[in-house]
Amino acid sequence: MSGPALSIIVPAYNEAGSIAELIRSILDHAPDDTEVLLVDDNSPDGTADRARTEFAGDQRVRVIVRTTDRGFAKSIRAGIEAARAPSVLVMDSDFNHDPADIPRLIGVAPYVDIVSGSRFAPGGNMPDQTRYLASFFYNLLIRVILRTQVQDNLCGYYAMGREKILGLPLDDIFFGFGDYFFRLIHFAQRRGYSIIEVPIILGARRSGVAKNQMIRTFVRYTVALLRFRAAIRRSA
Repeated sequence: MSGPALSIIVPAYNEAGSIAELIRSILDHAPDDTEVLLVDDNSPDGTADRARTEFAGDQRVRVIVRTTDRGFAKSIRAGIEAARAPSVLVMDSDFNHDPADIPRLIGVAPYVDIVSGSRFAPGGNMPDQTRYLASFFYNLLIRVILRTQVQDNLCGYYAMGREKILGLPLDDIFFGFGDYFFRLIHFAQRRGYSIIEVPIILGARRSGVAKNQMIRTFVRYTVALLRFRAAIRRSA
């Protein structure tokens, strides 16, 4: 029996209430020859146990629990390294990324090295217009500082060949939180990888995002961005 053609990487932490619904939706929208890798950072709410119980016996769903060296970006790397398919798709576990967009991303994936969801491509959007505008201008800042050709450098909903990812400097990319994605884009562009963006509607976490949390996220990403820019200059 041949292995899966697509591995969908889902990093998770404390998503027990919705993880089964999310995985079902992913399986509904993904091709039959897909595996879903739930990479759980040892969630205290039992996210991994819930997924194991709901999908017991379903060979399409694998659960990986990480108990050391945890973190969002590191969980994604662990999922990519454990993937069995030649192509991977990475998405959030909180319905921020709509599983209904999976066919659009993987439909374009055979023709480019990276296909990335974008809030700012024509047709893309966010329900929260305040967050949309803040994210739009923040992405302009990233594009100026890192000189990327990508409109949405923080979405993190993308499909890519597994070997293409493993060919990048993983230690320089996969740390921190969503800021890992602008580092991935930077190194991919330096390697000459082709990148195309497709429009998505970026949803909101079902629990909502507090204003102070959004501000803390922007501060964290700004620190990461400036440190990365300094590291690029040192290595030039």
